[in-house]
Amino acid sequence: MGDSEGFFQRTNTRLSIQYNIDRTRWISESQGQVSGWLFNGADASSPDGAPITAVRLVSAGEGGRQWAGDYGALRPDVGSQFANHPAAAPSGFCVDLDAPDPMQLLHLEARDRAGRWHRVVTVDPVIFSPPEPPAHMRDTLTWEQCQQLHRQTSQLESRPLFSIVVPVYNPPERWLRAAIDSVRNQLYEDWELCLADDASPEPWVRECLADYARRDSRIKVVCRKKNGRISAATNSALALATGDFVVLLDHDDELTNDALAALALHLDEHPDADVIYSDHDKKDETGARCEPHFKPDWSPEYFRGVMYVGHLLCVRRTLLERVGGCDSRYDGVQDFDLMLRLSEQTTRIHHIPRILYHWRAIAGSIAAAGDAKSRIPELQASAVQAQLDRLGLPAHATSGAHGAHRVQIVPQPRKEFPPVSIIIATRDAPDFLERCLLSIDEKTTYPNFEVVLGDNDTRDPRALALMEAAACVRVPCPGGFNFSRINNRCAQAAAGDYLLFLNNDTELVTPDWIEQLLFFAEQADVGAVGPLLLYPDGGVQHAGVILGPRGTADHLMRHFPADSDGYAGSLVVSREVSAVTAACVLVRRELFEAVGGFEEHYGTHYQDVDLCLKLRAAGKRNIYTPNAVLVHHESVSRKTYYDHVDRHLLLDRWEPLIVAGDPFHNVNFDPACDDYRVRFQPRLP
Repeated sequence: MGDSEGFFQRTNTRLSIQYNIDRTRWISESQGQVSGWLFNGADASSPDGAPITAVRLVSAGEGGRQWAGDYGALRPDVGSQFANHPAAAPSGFCVDLDAPDPMQLLHLEARDRAGRWHRVVTVDPVIFSPPEPPAHMRDTLTWEQCQQLHRQTSQLESRPLFSIVVPVYNPPERWLRAAIDSVRNQLYEDWELCLADDASPEPWVRECLADYARRDSRIKVVCRKKNGRISAATNSALALATGDFVVLLDHDDELTNDALAALALHLDEHPDADVIYSDHDKKDETGARCEPHFKPDWSPEYFRGVMYVGHLLCVRRTLLERVGGCDSRYDGVQDFDLMLRLSEQTTRIHHIPRILYHWRAIAGSIAAAGDAKSRIPELQASAVQAQLDRLGLPAHATSGAHGAHRVQIVPQPRKEFPPVSIIIATRDAPDFLERCLLSIDEKTTYPNFEVVLGDNDTRDPRALALMEAAACVRVPCPGGFNFSRINNRCAQAAAGDYLLFLNNDTELVTPDWIEQLLFFAEQADVGAVGPLLLYPDGGVQHAGVILGPRGTADHLMRHFPADSDGYAGSLVVSREVSAVTAACVLVRRELFEAVGGFEEHYGTHYQDVDLCLKLRAAGKRNIYTPNAVLVHHESVSRKTYYDHVDRHLLLDRWEPLIVAGDPFHNVNFDPACDDYRVRFQPRLP
C-alpha cells in the first residue's frame, strides 16, 4: 500500500466534500486499512451544508460488502489548513478491512446528518496486493536473488573466512544433517565447518560426521573421548577454527542460505565490526517456521535483562580467543555469558535486521518452552551478577520476578546521597499540584532532595496556598507557557547535582523512584533516565520514546497492560531508548548544561526528544526503567492542542536521524505504530 499526496474535492448535488486518503496499508496478511480525512466544505448555513456523520467502504458490484469506519478523529493539521471550516478539524477517518477482494473496486462513501450516503472516491483494489518484502525481511530468496547475491559476494575485495563452530551431542539424525547441509548450501563459499562430537553414545553420530568430512575438505571433525557438555565441546570445535570470524551454530538449527553472504557484505561495509548478530525465527518438528524475533541494535542494558542476542552470532576469532571461549560454569546460557564478556571488550557490536538463523523448537528445548530447563533463570542471573561485579556496578541481579528469562537489576542500599532537585513547572491546577506534592512528601524514601516550583503566573488561591505551605523553592516564571524556558530557569536556581524534571500531573507509585533512576544516571555513559508512567486506569502511558511514529516520535507501548511482558521483555526490564518523556526525567546537571538544556524555541512539544537526542549525539545512553513507576494524567492542561511549529523545528534538527529509523526499534516493525506491529507478515514458507 502507499501514501497519497495533496487533497481533493468532490462536489455533487448535496455536498462539496474536501478529502484526502493519507494512507493505505496492510496490518496483517488478511487485514487492510484505509485512513485519511474528509468534511463537507459547503457553508454550514446553506442547504448543502449538512455535516458528515460517518464513513464506510463498499465493494462494487451486486451484493457488495461493507466496512464501517471510525469518523471524527481530531486533525489539527486539516483544521489549520481550512481555518474557515469548523468541520475540518474533527474530520479524520479510519476503515479496517478484512480480506478485501482484489478483483472488486472499493467505494469510499460519506453519510450526512439526514442519513444519506454519498460516494466520495473509488479506491483501486491493486493497493491491497501485499508488496514484496524489503531486503531486510527476505529470508527465502528467489533464484534471481541468489544469483545476484552470489555476484555481489564474488566481487568483494576482502573475503573473510568464516569458521562455523558446532558442538554435537546425540541429536536426531535428520536435524544434524539439516544443520550441516545448511552450511554446505551457503551462497558464500569461503567457510570451514568445525564440528566437535562430545562423546555421543550413538555410533552413527561419528560415522555421519566422518562421512561429511570425507566428502568436503572444508569440514573438520574432532571427537572428544569424554562428555564435557556444551561449553567444552564448543571450545573443542573452536580449537579447529582458522577463520577470521567464528559463527556459532547449534547441532539441530539451520542457517539461511544467505547468512554468510549477508555477514560478508556487512563486513565489507563495516570492516571494524567485532561482533555481528541477526534476527532469527524458529522451526518446529515438522519444519514449519514460526515466531520471528526482530531485535534492536546493540542494547547492553536490555541484554542484561533479556537474552535477546542469541542467534545468529558471529565473532572475530581473535576476540573470541582473547575472552577464553565459552565458560562451562554457565552451561545452558553459555552463549549469553559469552556475549556479556565480549561486550566488555568491544563496542563494535553490529546487528543485521534480517532473519539469518532458524532455531529448532523441539520437545525439551528452550525454543519450544522457556521453562524446559529449570536452572536457566538462575544461571542467567548469575552471569549478569558476575558482569555487574566486574564493572563495579552496585546492584544485585535477580530472576523470576517477571517470568522466564527476565533478570531484574536491583540497586544495592546506598551509602551516599548526592543532592537531587525535583523541578516542577506549574500554573494553577491545585488538584494535580496537591496530589503531586503530597505523593513526593509521603512516599519518597530518598533523603536528599529539594522541590523547585516554576510558577508560571499562578492565580488560583488554592494553588498559591499550596506553594506557600510546601517546603520548596519557588521560582517566578511569568509570561506565556514555555516548558523549556520554565525548566531551564528552575535548573539555574536549583542546588542539586542531579535534575529531576517532573510534571505537576504525576503521582508516585514506587517510593524508591529516585534511587532507581539515580542508579543509571550516575553511570558515566548514561544521559537521561525515565520511568514507567501509567494512566490512572493502569495502562502504560510511557515506556520509552521511539523515533518514527507520526513522522517524528511517540511513546512506545501506549495502553499496554502494565503487567504484560511487552515485546520480548521490553516492558519489564530496563533498556536503552532513543528518548524518554520530560514528564519525569533525571539527568546529571553537568550533562544538562553541557548540551544547552532544553531548547526554548520549542513551545509545547518535543523538547524532551530534542534533549535526549542531544545527549545521544554526545555519546550517552538514554535509559527507560520499569523499576520506577508513576501515574501520569497526560496533557491535562493542553488537552488535544498540537504545535506544528514544534514539529517542524524537530524535523529541521533531527529529520535524517528520524528517517534512518530508531536503532532500538527493529526496522521490521511498522514505523507508524507504537505497539511492535510488524510492517506486514513476513513470508514464512
